Amino acid sequence: MNVPKRTVRAFAVFAAIVGLLTLWEYTPATRGRYCAQFNVWRGHYAVVSYGMLPWRHEYAELLRERYGVELYTVAFCIVSENVRSYADSYNAVSAAAANRKFGHDIFRECMEAARRSWERQRVARTPAD
Repeated sequence: MNVPKRTVRAFAVFAAIVGLLTLWEYTPATRGRYCAQFNVWRGHYAVVSYGMLPWRHEYAELLRERYGVELYTVAFCIVSENVRSYADSYNAVSAAAANRKFGHDIFRECMEAARRSWERQRVARTPAD
């Protein structure tokens, strides 16, 4: 049986696409680690954020202003397992590298400062009885 080359090529392209999509679906943690390693290697420090945090804006500003670290929000309330896995793996590599570079836990420092600032602003906006 002689199968036309065009059919073989079409099947190969289809199989490659299915394979890449499958690989993409089942490797978010690995992709997160490799992306973070690449970014750290080129001197770009960032963290990936998901979930609701009322002081996220203040936190992102503090990280950027004090240390040049970017905060990328990838999801809010509803977070898929793949997104969570990617973000957690990315952050494990990137946050550790940033903390080594600056000599202390910059994320905890900025998170606490942002939370305190947000709470002060909230209290100031709350009318007194």
